[in-house]
Amino acid sequence: MSTPVPGRVEVDAPPIEPYTYGLLSVAEVVTGDGRWQMGGVEYPTDACAQGGRVEGSCPVPADGGGTSHDKPLAEGLTWLEGGGPFTVYTRAECNAVGLRAPQERALARLRLVEHRELERAFSLQLGAADARQPLGTTAVPLLVALGALEHDAGLYYAGQPTLHAPRWTQPHWTAARLVSQQGPALRTELESRVAFGGGYYDDPSAPAADPAPAEGEFWLYATGTVRAYRSQPFVHEAFDPPTNTRTAIAERTYALDHDCYTAAVLVSVAPAGGDA
Repeated sequence: MSTPVPGRVEVDAPPIEPYTYGLLSVAEVVTGDGRWQMGGVEYPTDACAQGGRVEGSCPVPADGGGTSHDKPLAEGLTWLEGGGPFTVYTRAECNAVGLRAPQERALARLRLVEHRELERAFSLQLGAADARQPLGTTAVPLLVALGALEHDAGLYYAGQPTLHAPRWTQPHWTAARLVSQQGPALRTELESRVAFGGGYYDDPSAPAADPAPAEGEFWLYATGTVRAYRSQPFVHEAFDPPTNTRTAIAERTYALDHDCYTAAVLVSVAPAGGDA
């Protein structure tokens, strides 16, 4: 006579640690519904307007008219357009009898995936941007790239830049002691915020820049301040009587923008066990 084997017992899933140091850790997050959900946002910015200096304090007449203090028009963006709105969603679907708390489950799933989907959307925006390339298209060590971008931002942007790197590169930054935790974000010695995105540049149809990186290489981006507009999460349910299926869909609309500055440097990191 065989011994009965008890069936499995349903329990709660193990807890998941929150996603850290991604795009939302460096972004200014604005939560609330608004007209931005229709077409995104635009705003005037002076952060990249280029000025200069002239010698002396009193202009004097110049030959041909004007004065010795004639100045060229300021260059830079006046109006900045952010990326278009997009919606991140998840769904929970099961037999109507077995699906418990479908709205809560769909919302929980939304919180798990929205970081990744945000970074994928932002990487598309970066790939489409006309980024400055202060070192051209030759791959350089990480130390050189970081210095070049922070120097370039000091010349062409009026504030602290925000750096964006794929998540797999983080050990190289730590090994070289390039970042430290300051509040919820990681920052460099010059206090530039750094986002290590799990969803950056993992879409073959959206290379970060030309040329596409080879193995062991990545494009390190620097932007102006990043902002994420997002709606309140929304859940709706549907029931299909013929299949007795209950579906809950959770979604949230986002629009991402960053201030006028965009630059990129191609980085080559050492093989495992080497120096950055």
